[in-house]
Amino acid sequence: MEDIDARGILAAIPLFAETLNPRQLDHLAAQCEPVFFPAGTFLISEGDFGDSMYAIVKGEASVTLHDERGEEHGVAQVRPGEIVGEMSILTGMRRKATVAARTDVTAIEIAKPAIEEMFAGAPDLIDRFGVVLAQREAVLRRVAADAASHKDFASRIRRFFGGK
Repeated sequence: MEDIDARGILAAIPLFAETLNPRQLDHLAAQCEPVFFPAGTFLISEGDFGDSMYAIVKGEASVTLHDERGEEHGVAQVRPGEIVGEMSILTGMRRKATVAARTDVTAIEIAKPAIEEMFAGAPDLIDRFGVVLAQREAVLRRVAADAASHKDFASRIRRFFGGK
């Protein structure tokens, strides 16, 4: 795998750049590992517990979730400079979505111990992550609600016209 400038990647992500000082960025970058996901493979699987998050370096991934009926819905496309997997690693909850590589994806893995250490050195980062998590949770809920609403209306129309 090609040499990856983890510090440069982290420094380009506003979440880290606006909160961590240069020493903290250096320290976090030193703990990151490069990872490769061939097209079609999963970075993250909905329902799993997470022990890391990823900063996308190269390639593109799709974020999907399943509604209560098991139907899959597209949520977002993730590109270089974006992070995925932060909800589970930061809250301890199961993964709320699946992230699959649409193309070959190169990323840097940020493991839970690195996050724990980072929070110890920059507690204000917890608030910044809280804002991002709330925004992403709202998007996931909106997608699920839209899907449920469409099914509800279809069901109403069927009943109205004598169907099931």
